[in-house]
Amino acid sequence: MTSTFGTYKRVLMLGIDGMGAFNKYANTPNMDKLFANGATTYNAMASYPTISSVNWPCMLIGAIPEVHKQEHGMHPIPELPTVFGHIKKAFPDADTAAFTDWSPIAMEIISPDGGAGFLDVGEEDGLCERILKYLDDHDPKLLFIQFDGVDGAGHRDGYGSQHHLDEISHNDELLGKLLAKYDERGFTEDTLFIVTADHGGTVGGSHGSWTDVERFVFLGVAGKNVKKGQIDDVHIRDFPAIVLHALGIEAPAFDPDSFASQMPTGIFEDAGVADRKELYPTMTVDKCKIDKQPEKDSPEYIGNFIDEDRIMFWQTFENGVEDVTGKCKVTTERGLIKTYNNGLIGKSGEFGNGVLKIEGIKHSDVFTFSFWFYTTGDTRWLDLFSNKKEGEKSFTIAPYGVKSGIYIKDTDLAPLERMEVLADHYEESITNCWTHFMFEVNTKTNEISCFVNFKKKDEFVFYEKVYDVVELAPHFNMETTYMALDQHMGQLFYKIVDDVMIIDGPAPVEELEKYYKG
Repeated sequence: MTSTFGTYKRVLMLGIDGMGAFNKYANTPNMDKLFANGATTYNAMASYPTISSVNWPCMLIGAIPEVHKQEHGMHPIPELPTVFGHIKKAFPDADTAAFTDWSPIAMEIISPDGGAGFLDVGEEDGLCERILKYLDDHDPKLLFIQFDGVDGAGHRDGYGSQHHLDEISHNDELLGKLLAKYDERGFTEDTLFIVTADHGGTVGGSHGSWTDVERFVFLGVAGKNVKKGQIDDVHIRDFPAIVLHALGIEAPAFDPDSFASQMPTGIFEDAGVADRKELYPTMTVDKCKIDKQPEKDSPEYIGNFIDEDRIMFWQTFENGVEDVTGKCKVTTERGLIKTYNNGLIGKSGEFGNGVLKIEGIKHSDVFTFSFWFYTTGDTRWLDLFSNKKEGEKSFTIAPYGVKSGIYIKDTDLAPLERMEVLADHYEESITNCWTHFMFEVNTKTNEISCFVNFKKKDEFVFYEKVYDVVELAPHFNMETTYMALDQHMGQLFYKIVDDVMIIDGPAPVEELEKYYKG
């Protein structure tokens, strides 16, 4: 038997975000033709939780989530090179490229110094045109592409909806253009083609849990010596092993604490690990006694712990972005607010492009911001609440990394009076976990009290600094408040929050701790 190791000059890998295995229900003539004599499965296993920021690193690094630790805080890890790094080491002069619709993949997981010779980020249609132009002058040993529109359609209208399936068909059209370009350049004969996804989703438009429609994804592999038929047991972290085998690069030794990618059987006649080492991630239990929003007639309902009339605004993400209290008008601006099933309580919300405009918040002189924030080692900003307007007194609540703070800005745009809270001062509040923050604001005394995980961290009194007096009352104009003004220096960042409230009156610390933790 002729060895298949190193029999390809190049690999084209297309990842369709949020496709799961739903392409079996969509019109995909280009995939059908490409994999007619290839190896496929609709049961490739994603990692838990079934979200992009966990699974793209698994796919590109070949490590399990407990090792790459990139949930909602992605960053390059020198000791865990991506598949691009392995190729760069073996072929220093080879062209490689990554084109992604979701910027963290290119700029954070792969990163400008992570081995990919060329990186580009943009919307999928324009991105495809730039890929075609790139291929006119380049012959990449690895071309990695990620398209995001399918995931957006799933979040908007449900995974498996007609809109979702239509977007899969559109991605199939883009794949057809890429395949035609490879034919035109004479690349097809010596190229291994891979199409897959990072996760699926539910009919309700969420993902993150461990249901079949979320965890099982399609994998198709095609090439001159690929076996026709079914790929056996395979995990998305196995993709680096497939790519390296095709290009003739010795993969690192299997290590559950590092490179855990294993060559699956069913792709090549002479390759594959029959006795696979299974490394399914451990399901962790959140430090909250509630796993779903309690019904009104249940003893766990919040009204049994705190006067419901005090809650001026409540965002649980269970039913989109509505205000649970019905007191505020909430509209979405600039983009989609995604929801995931693996929130602290039920679903959580991701603010990427999207912004919520909240109108109608009414409160007295003392009121409290309360929210759960998924803290990471990432130090970039998310302005969770703000009424920022040029020429007006304004405030910003800005969680970042394991910190959170309130910023007060005067009308003349003078330097900010700033206070921040360090969540990591508490043993139970570490990176990559849910952390609860409360800020009690007294607009008459100019005081803000800060609580982290229901313990008082600090009390700040805003007094004479750069201005004569910083009065909190005009800064906290809540008539129109925005949630997740997340652009910073022209870039978009992605943060996760859950169970966000604005409560009239002092912070109900003991009551909320009992509600959440028992």
